[in-house]
Amino acid sequence: MVILKKQNDPIGKAIHDYFHGITGDSILVRTDIAEDEILSPSYFFRSYAQMPIQEQEALNRCRGRVLDVGAGAGAHSIWLKEKGLEVWSIDISPLSCETMKERGLENVLCHDIYTLTDQKFDTILLLMNGAGVAQTLPGLPVLLNHLKNLLNPGGRILADSSDLLYLFTDENGESWIDIAADTYYGEMEYQLSYKNVRGKKFPWLFVDPDSLAACAEKTGFRVVEKIMGAHFDYLIELALA
Repeated sequence: MVILKKQNDPIGKAIHDYFHGITGDSILVRTDIAEDEILSPSYFFRSYAQMPIQEQEALNRCRGRVLDVGAGAGAHSIWLKEKGLEVWSIDISPLSCETMKERGLENVLCHDIYTLTDQKFDTILLLMNGAGVAQTLPGLPVLLNHLKNLLNPGGRILADSSDLLYLFTDENGESWIDIAADTYYGEMEYQLSYKNVRGKKFPWLFVDPDSLAACAEKTGFRVVEKIMGAHFDYLIELALA
């Protein structure tokens, strides 16, 4: 992943606009395997009470020095800071990072997570389908091995994702996944737009909990706990083995 340019950063533009009182427009979310969706910029500014249960649980499990990956408008980082934790917020969107600083977050990094190599954390947070940063299933061990190098002894990773198998399952419970396919069924291609700002297409990963757990164990982690949500979503907590 690379740092976004403002002309290709619809989420950053939407976040920046919303924070400065410019409302009324939504983010258009297009993917290659599902219908278009509309996302309100206000979602990035939700309070703790408005967050899904898994996000609340993840925040409550954070300890020590925290890295919030893909921090967006800083909703999670701000809550953690208010609880007295040292939180570092990283995002590839310059406009999002600018907004986080305006919201009072001091430790904001406009970086690709893979370029961060010189710091250590006790908790690494990947929320809002944050495991998708891996982009593909083969990219998942690459991500986990990199994050392992950013953890202090005893450190934890808290990540969430969803199992998209339901998109390929009929009402009788029969799925039509091609097991011989070259790509994993949870690998999606996204393109976002907001007003006249259109982002470039990018890959994103939605990984089932068993595959994530198996990959984690192969890369030197153990699964502390998996917390399942109501709609094929889940939170996973990983610790160094």
